[in-house]
Amino acid sequence: MKVVKNAIIAVVILIVGILASKKLGSMSQKEEIKEDTRKMELRVVTADTDTIAVPLKVYGKLAAVDRTSVLAEVSGIFRGGDRSFLEGTSFKKGEVLIQLDNAEALANVMSLKGNFINALLGVLPDIKQDYPQDYERFAAYYEALSLESALPALPEAAGKLEKFLIARGMPSAYYQVKSAEERLEKFAIKAPFDGVVATALVKPGNLVSPGRALGTFLSTKSYEMTTAVTLSYADQLTIGQKVNFTSPDIEGNWTGSIARIAPVVDAATQSVSIVVRVSGKDLREGMYLTGQVQGLEVRDALKVPAYMVSDNEYVYTIEQDSVLQRKMIEVVEWLDNEIIITGLPSGTLLVDEPTLKAASGLVVTPVK
Repeated sequence: MKVVKNAIIAVVILIVGILASKKLGSMSQKEEIKEDTRKMELRVVTADTDTIAVPLKVYGKLAAVDRTSVLAEVSGIFRGGDRSFLEGTSFKKGEVLIQLDNAEALANVMSLKGNFINALLGVLPDIKQDYPQDYERFAAYYEALSLESALPALPEAAGKLEKFLIARGMPSAYYQVKSAEERLEKFAIKAPFDGVVATALVKPGNLVSPGRALGTFLSTKSYEMTTAVTLSYADQLTIGQKVNFTSPDIEGNWTGSIARIAPVVDAATQSVSIVVRVSGKDLREGMYLTGQVQGLEVRDALKVPAYMVSDNEYVYTIEQDSVLQRKMIEVVEWLDNEIIITGLPSGTLLVDEPTLKAASGLVVTPVK
C-alpha cells in the first residue's frame, strides 16, 4: 500500500507540472504576440527652419597691443631714471626709463664737436673769398653752434663748394659728431609710449652690457586677444565686427572689435585665427576673457533640444506611412541646452524624445 501511495503522488506531481508548463508557455506566447503587434507611440514636432543668429563664442588671453622689451645697446653702469625702474611704475612717453653712466660718451661728443667747430671756423675765410654768395649762410650756421646743443644739419652745398668742403673734411667731421651724438642718446633709454613697467631685471648700480634684457614695458590702454573660429564662419567675419566680452573671474562687460583676420586656414583644426582688440577698465595682460561675436547668422537652420540629437550627427524623423527614419544633420553650434542644426527641410516631423531605442524602418504612431 505504501508503494502504491507513493506512485500516485508522483503521477499527480507530474501532471500538475505539465499543466503549469503549458499555461506559462501560452501566456509568454500571447505577450510576445501582443508586443509585436502594438505600434510605438512617439511624440513629434514639425521642423520650421529659419535664419538664426549664431552666438559664436571665442576664448583667449589678453596681450598688450603696445609691448616692448627694454634692451641695452651700449654698456655702462645703471644710474637710475626719471622714476624708479620697478614693476608697476608708470612712465609718460619720452621719460627716461634707464639712464646709464654716459660721462665718457659725453666727453667724446664734446671733443668731436669742438674739432668740427674749429674746422668750420678755418674754412669760413675761404668761403667768403671764393664763394661769397654762400658765405652768409655758413657764417650764420657757425654762430648758432654750441657745445651744449645738438649739432644742426650742415647748410646745403652743391657744385664746387661741395667738393671744397669735402676736401677740407667738413662732412666727415660733421658725421663723426652726429654718430657720437647718436651713441650718446643710447645711454638714456626712454619710454616709447605711455605705459607701465611689467618686469624689471636690473637695479641701480648694476653693470649693463649691450644686448642685455633689462625688463618689459607695456601700455595698459589697449589689448589684443588671438582666438580661432571654425572655417564655416570665416566668410561672415569682417574687420571691425563687434565682440562682447565677459570675464570668468571678475565682474564687467567690455566691447571689442575684430582687428585682423588670418588669410590662411589651420590644416589641423580647419579654423581661422582672428585678432580682437579691446580696451577698458580692469583689463590686464594675461587675463582670460570669453567673447561673443555679433552679426553671425546661419540660414535654413533649426534650434532643437540637445537630447534630440544622437551621436552628434543624427535625428529621428517620421516619414510617409509613419515609418521611423534616422537622418544625418549638420551641427552648427552647441548652446547650453539646445543645438543649432541644418540639413532638414521645413515640415519634417522630428521625434521629440529624450532617448529612443528603435530601429529605422519601424512603423510608429506619431503624437503631436
